[in-house]
Parts: sequence; structure tokens; C-alpha cells
Amino acid sequence: MALSAFDKGKLKIAAHVREELDLAGIHFQSIQCKSGGIQTHPDTARLTVTVDGNPSYMDFKTAEVEDCESIVVGEVWHKIAGFIGRLK
Repeated sequence: MALSAFDKGKLKIAAHVREELDLAGIHFQSIQCKSGGIQTHPDTARLTVTVDGNPSYMDFKTAEVEDCESIVVGEVWHKIAGFIGRLK
């Protein structure tokens, strides 16, 4: 079964966040990028990063995630940079 643009985007976002956390020297316990379920709307992906046992999250709309199917760019890149800046 082939991955959708949304699923590929979630993987790219998680990989990008891992790389940026490593570059920032932030040690983390986990990175998750999930959608659906009881905590998020079906058209939303929730990125959760756990640092020092404290989870922090931010949400992305479907279009934002699908735009990252190949590479994380634009507004999503800036949102992630701000998110990581708050984790420091």
C-alpha cells in the first residue's frame, strides 16, 4: 500500500524536527506526528516532542502537511523553528 501525501508529509516533518533538535543540541525522549484519534481533528496532524519528560505539541492542517511531502519548507519550516526555539 502506497503512502498518501499526508502520510509522507508527517514522516518528513518528524524527520526534520529530529534533525533540527540534534542541531540545536536538545536531547529528547520521543517525537511523534499523529493524526486522527480522540485528541486531534481528522484534518490535523499533531507533532509531539518530549524533552526532559515534558511533552510539547503543535498542530498542522492537512494542506501544511501535504506541502511537506518532499521537503519541509515555507510556513511549516518557520513554525517548527519557533517551536524548537521554545523548547530550549
